[in-house]
Amino acid sequence: TSVEKISDADMAIIRIKAPGQVLEGMGLLGRMFNSGDLDFKGKEKTKILKTINTVPTIVDIYMDRPAVIPEIAIASKALLIDFGASDEALLDIVFGKFAPYGRLPIEIPSSMSAVKKQLEDLPHDSEKPLYAFGFGLTY
Repeated sequence: TSVEKISDADMAIIRIKAPGQVLEGMGLLGRMFNSGDLDFKGKEKTKILKTINTVPTIVDIYMDRPAVIPEIAIASKALLIDFGASDEALLDIVFGKFAPYGRLPIEIPSSMSAVKKQLEDLPHDSEKPLYAFGFGLTY
């Protein structure tokens, strides 16, 4: 059952997209690809964390690029990473109709500082990644 106020909910499911900004001055191509920092900021981050800290929350992040999400990962009851799953597929996993499986094809960095220290031409060299390349769970 849906509720109007988050405080009335028993749980929440949040679907978000990895953060990013539009490439300015690049026309159509710039609008098609995200760039900039990989972490959530300001009002967007505050809103996500407020929900997570109000009720038990399952967070699903569509990752068209890596994201810096340590606070979200720690505070959420469950964290799912998707690369284009439908709402129906997500709910099948949440409600146990389907067991998720898979491995990360990317590394999830632990901080923007770690991202900035990475070498551009060397994969998987993030300092203490939150989730390493190939990480994955199933149940």
